[in-house]
Amino acid sequence: MSILSLLGKKGTVDILKLLDSGIDSFSKLKENLDNNGLTMSTRTLSQRLSELEEEYLIEKVNGKYYLTPKGKEALKIINDIIKWEKEWEEIILNKILINILRDKDN
Repeated sequence: MSILSLLGKKGTVDILKLLDSGIDSFSKLKENLDNNGLTMSTRTLSQRLSELEEEYLIEKVNGKYYLTPKGKEALKIINDIIKWEKEWEEIILNKILINILRDKDN
């Protein structure tokens, strides 16, 4: 599986963000995902964690999950893409509003 396919799967980016925030146990990951509206079965969460481990984005040590250097770098890129998207979304919305106001004045 490609990393891009994995990152597009439900909950993957959320899991990486939670691990980055210091949440490292399976139960805490499950709890936080559920509390943030991303209900995921324990089977799906377990599968996603295994997939992340297979791609060396995370590692499991003594029952705790951690981002690897590769996972940290991937998360930085993801955050940059999210920032880029928000900036362009704002620019596009501003242009749309300007056009609406222009049309309204004419």
